[in-house]
Amino acid sequence: MGTRDRDTAVPTAPVGVLSSVGALEPVGVPARAASAVPVPFPWRDGGRDLERPGDDAPAGSTRAGAALERSVVRSFAGLRAAVCLITVIYLFLWRSWYEEKPAAVLVIVGTAAWGAFFVMRSLRHGVGERMAAATVAVAAVPMLLSPFCLPPPSIGDTGNWVLLAVLHAGLTAGWALSPRRFAVAEACLVVAVAVGGHEGRPQVFTAVTFTIVVPVLFACAAVRLRASGRRADDRLTSAMLGHRARLLVLTLDHDRRERQRVLHDTVLNTLTGLAWGGGDDVALARRRCGASADAIRQLLAYDFGPPPVGLDAALTAAVASAGDRGLVVHLQGTSPLERSVLAPSDEPPAAVVAALAGATGEALANVARHAGTGEAWVRVERAPGRLTIRVRDQGAGFQPGRAAPDRLGVRQSVLARVRDAGGLATVDSAPGQGTVVTMRWPAGPSVPAAPTPEAAAEAGYEAGYGERAGAELVREMTAAALRQDYGSGLRAVVAGVALAWHVLMLVPLFSTLGRVHSPLAALGIWCALGLGTVAVATVSRPRPLSGAEAAGLTALSVGAVLASVNVDNTELLRITNWPLIVVALLLAFVTASRTAAQAIAAAAVALAAVVVTVLVRGATDPLTLSRLLSLVYGILGLQLMVAMIGPLLRRTADTTALAVRTEAETLAGQDSDAMIRAERARWLGAIRGEVLPMLDALAGGDADPRDPRWRRLCARQAAGIRRMLARDGAGATLATLAEDIEAVVAAAEGRGMTVEVQIAGEPGAVPLAVPLDLRAGLVDLLDRTLAILPENRAMLTMWSGTDGGSVFVSAAWPGGREPPALTGAVQALVDVDDGRLTVELRWQSAQL
Repeated sequence: MGTRDRDTAVPTAPVGVLSSVGALEPVGVPARAASAVPVPFPWRDGGRDLERPGDDAPAGSTRAGAALERSVVRSFAGLRAAVCLITVIYLFLWRSWYEEKPAAVLVIVGTAAWGAFFVMRSLRHGVGERMAAATVAVAAVPMLLSPFCLPPPSIGDTGNWVLLAVLHAGLTAGWALSPRRFAVAEACLVVAVAVGGHEGRPQVFTAVTFTIVVPVLFACAAVRLRASGRRADDRLTSAMLGHRARLLVLTLDHDRRERQRVLHDTVLNTLTGLAWGGGDDVALARRRCGASADAIRQLLAYDFGPPPVGLDAALTAAVASAGDRGLVVHLQGTSPLERSVLAPSDEPPAAVVAALAGATGEALANVARHAGTGEAWVRVERAPGRLTIRVRDQGAGFQPGRAAPDRLGVRQSVLARVRDAGGLATVDSAPGQGTVVTMRWPAGPSVPAAPTPEAAAEAGYEAGYGERAGAELVREMTAAALRQDYGSGLRAVVAGVALAWHVLMLVPLFSTLGRVHSPLAALGIWCALGLGTVAVATVSRPRPLSGAEAAGLTALSVGAVLASVNVDNTELLRITNWPLIVVALLLAFVTASRTAAQAIAAAAVALAAVVVTVLVRGATDPLTLSRLLSLVYGILGLQLMVAMIGPLLRRTADTTALAVRTEAETLAGQDSDAMIRAERARWLGAIRGEVLPMLDALAGGDADPRDPRWRRLCARQAAGIRRMLARDGAGATLATLAEDIEAVVAAAEGRGMTVEVQIAGEPGAVPLAVPLDLRAGLVDLLDRTLAILPENRAMLTMWSGTDGGSVFVSAAWPGGREPPALTGAVQALVDVDDGRLTVELRWQSAQL
């Protein structure tokens, strides 16, 4: 007889029983070629400063830092646009003077043109060192030319457009320049203010003070903001690695279940049928043997993707296969009966179609084998966004929950298969009442919600949520953590700046006591505002302000404005009335804690109080109005920066977390691909060597399926496969943990590392269930440990026993360098001795 063209030799006589089918547990972590696994996401050094635009991309997540950079740059653009607007208003207020100074108008036009360029350029390309240096130069030039481009009363004063441009340049330099270059830029600006405004004494001293204090405080705040960005990036990196480890474990589990189903639904059923005398129809027996051999080869080739066929065609094929077994199946609800109910876009994905069709076929196979009837019904019910398939028979039925442990068909090939595809399957049966298998996709709201993140993660993967629900949970938890990091970091910065600013207000307080109506009242105002600032800073550090607290702070801001009664009209908008400057920082607490509408309302109330105070006092000369513009710019500008940095970052947390989750899923898929191939080859080794040649011989005609010798051999091979599937279907054990570690080792080898692996003890000898969180936690910590090693060689030892187990990592470690701090789902013990780093990742049996 002719034989099929196979890559495995066909035996001329029955092969031996599947001798190694009961010993397929891994005994070590095999080496793997480095090129087989892409480079994983490296572990980020948490001590590195947040990078500026133009720097090389660092290792680890920089998404939070990039979001912070974008928010700050947008606030700079907004502030510069406001400077341009105020410059136009200033030109209108002093139009009588500028009508005779066309050269001064040209300076204003040139500065405004640079402002427009800054806005467009920064929004497109960010603010780098060159842009910051150019901004400083463009601001310093008109400041030096103040006697020529400013009306005499405004020279050296804080209420002119030139000083606003200087302050904006100082803020930009404080963010974009290194500390040394920022100091140089600040020195240039201070000299320009002092030289250009020397005719405006004594108010020029206030302008010089502002030029020094405001940018320096912001530069200090930038350090805190970048530290917050680093913490957020570290959290993102940790979330990415943790999610990647969980996905890796889930992917491996999913593949193990899938290959169990394929073996059960094809190879095991074929061998069992032949062993029970089902080879009388020789042509049918050969077709089934050929299909089973093809299924094994697809597993070995890691051919996941089923051909994209429609649900109707897939169900028709499953029904036809059941008909070959002699079962009469009535198929209802498929094309063309109810096709109009389902829109083309509602057709399930190919993987879902394959899962539902496979589960339907296995349910029909169970009817043929166990129901004692020759008739079954399959009904497809379609609705928008919903699909239900019911397989019904009127046979013997059974008592759910009392099936033998080795009865895998319903549990693995029907229920678990539909669950892994994102659906839900149920079995209703009773002795003598027949059986109804109901499959729904998607699972829908019938799956209960999880009470806690940890329980939701576990329940999501184990009871019908599927990988998508777990991934969504990770995204939500990461986004919540990011919002917390962003918010707490910004509130801490606002608190620090407000306290420092209030202490600095002691200088104008004591220097202007002789120019106020009541020095004692001025001291009392400083103390009252100081107590309020301290109280708010203390409350807002750990949590946002409540609505009542924000309202009280708004009232305190209005009180600071009303303190203007202690000064004369000539001092109304000068440094003598310093409480007005504190208003901006008090409102910043509200902006950092409350919604945009509440922050706008608080700022509007405070600004209305300022404007009303000025108008009521009758101070409407151009110089006073110019100072009022500068004050409004300062108050609104600070709120704009806080709003852009805080609420905007919080709103982008979901997008950032989604991007991190997607990247983690991509990397996990890359890491798991090569590992699945190697694990399938090892797990299916005995089947490839013994069962596959036997199926080829039966399919190709070299063996007779009616021969008693081949039937006995089929029975023995089927028994071996059934024992293997029953054992592996019982749940993950410590042996499975050893298989999971292989992915981490392969990832390290992909980075060029050499990892020597050894196993101490017998992992497969301890039949304890290993929870998903423990396995994912160990994979996560091990990946981090290998990623931070300074040299490309490490020794990994896995030990396990009845009380638990450990994974030891040993590698060279430079002297004087602090050992890494590792925390996670398992205990991490770190020790450095004689230039060697030893990390023990330990778990106890109580954790299992």
